[in-house]
Amino acid sequence: MRWKPVVTNDVGALPEGDVDGAVSLIRNASLRELRDETFLREEFLLMLGLNGEGLAEFPEELYPWCGRGIRSWQYPVQFSKFLSHLSGMNFRSYVEIGCRFGGTFIILVEYMRRFMDLDMAVAIDITQTDIMTAYAGRTVGVDYKIQSSADPQMKSFLGSKNWDFAFIDGDHSYEGCVSDFHAVRQNASVIGFHDIASAACPGVVRAWQEVRGIVPSSRLFEATDQYTSVRERTGCSYLGIGLVDFR
Repeated sequence: MRWKPVVTNDVGALPEGDVDGAVSLIRNASLRELRDETFLREEFLLMLGLNGEGLAEFPEELYPWCGRGIRSWQYPVQFSKFLSHLSGMNFRSYVEIGCRFGGTFIILVEYMRRFMDLDMAVAIDITQTDIMTAYAGRTVGVDYKIQSSADPQMKSFLGSKNWDFAFIDGDHSYEGCVSDFHAVRQNASVIGFHDIASAACPGVVRAWQEVRGIVPSSRLFEATDQYTSVRERTGCSYLGIGLVDFR
């Protein structure tokens, strides 16, 4: 029998801020479904809700799900491939530099915990939000830090831990992205970048291209699929996820 969500609204998305509902959906989906890119892209990630900011970068067909649920700032067409790729990996520690509302962080942590023994997860951002605060407040092994990754104290923290997986999505300038990369480069096994194909983030695109230039292609993963309607309307590409494996 096809898995069905237990809490939805008129468009099949969770109400805004429904952290418990989102966690329940991820924890109760089957592993088969969680590996299914089509299911993730066409149903599951929409149910969990998309962010409502920067709508010019999103296709209009996704607007009904924007500003809903836990507000992940991701293209389902990209995030579905990324999640499926992660399902075959094994991490025990994770840090996300720049989490905004927390949607991407919550999905990643709960998703990874379905496939691996993820013990420690840390979210870092300069602005505190209710969604992320609620999740961190009642989830074992999760820490939420409100501080700039450029702060010397935070750089020290990032450099003091061994991270199996670090995801960079904070300061989207070239200098900020490179600084975050160097903060975790020596002690992170796998490093992810967000916005590697975004016309709105040329600094991140440049930083990713530099990383690609020094790492064998066999150690790289990219999810940069675009929505045709956005390309036709804006003439640009947006978002994009890149992963480099230093193991």
